[in-house]
Amino acid sequence: MSEIDQIRDTVLKLSTAERAALARDLLVSLDDVETDSDSDQQWADEILARSDAYQRGELTARDWRESVDRVRQALQSMEQNS
Repeated sequence: MSEIDQIRDTVLKLSTAERAALARDLLVSLDDVETDSDSDQQWADEILARSDAYQRGELTARDWRESVDRVRQALQSMEQNS
């Protein structure tokens, strides 16, 4: 197992709040990297804003599988109604 795989396995065992904080820290660490477009910075800003809102309790987190299921159901509903 590679070092990155070991790190990933360890990180995935953290709580949602801990993973969000780590993701935020990693994104902030990329601020020194030159980006190709303004959209990269806008996405980073949006992610940080959402992470901050989550930490303040203004947003809740959902399992990504649940989110994918909700999108699939919405798309199926749209297909049935057209």
